[in-house]
Amino acid sequence: MQRKKLIAVRIVLIVLTVAVMSVIFMLSADTADESNEKSVIISDTIVYKILSRLNLTEEQLEKTANAVFVIVRKAAHFTEYAGLGFLLASVCVSFYRKRLFTVLFSQITGSLYAVSDEVHQYFVPGRSCQAGDVLIDSCGVFFGAVFLLFLCFLYFKIKNKKQRKIDN
Repeated sequence: MQRKKLIAVRIVLIVLTVAVMSVIFMLSADTADESNEKSVIISDTIVYKILSRLNLTEEQLEKTANAVFVIVRKAAHFTEYAGLGFLLASVCVSFYRKRLFTVLFSQITGSLYAVSDEVHQYFVPGRSCQAGDVLIDSCGVFFGAVFLLFLCFLYFKIKNKKQRKIDN
C-alpha cells in the first residue's frame, strides 16, 4: 500500500509542476497591455489604498506607483518561479534524490524553462525577451528548491527528536 501512495504523490507533484509551467506559459502569452493591466491592479491597490494615507503629493504618489509597479512585476517573476523550483525539488525528493542533485536538477530545469519563457515572450505583441527576468526567475527557482530542502530538514529534525523521546 505504501508504494501505491508514493506513486500517487509523485503523479500529483508532476501534474502540479506541469500545471505551474502551463500557468507561467499562459501569463507570458498575455500581450503587454493585458500583462500591465494585471500588475497595475496590484500596484495601484498598494499605492492608492495603502500609501495614500501618508499624505504624499500627487507627483510623489505617481513616482511611487511607478516604482511599486516595477517591484510588483519582478516579484511576480520571482514568486512564480519560486513555486516552480519548490515543485521541481519536491519531485526530486519524492524519488529520494540527494540534496545536490535536487538543487542542480531544479535549477537547470527551472532556468531553462525561464529562458524558453522569455524567448516565447519575444513573439508576443508588446513583450520582450529580457536577460534580467531570466536572472530573477532563476533566483526564484533556487529559492524555491532550497526552501523545500529546508522544510525537509526541519521535518526530519522534528521527526527524529520525537522518535528519540519515544525510544527513551
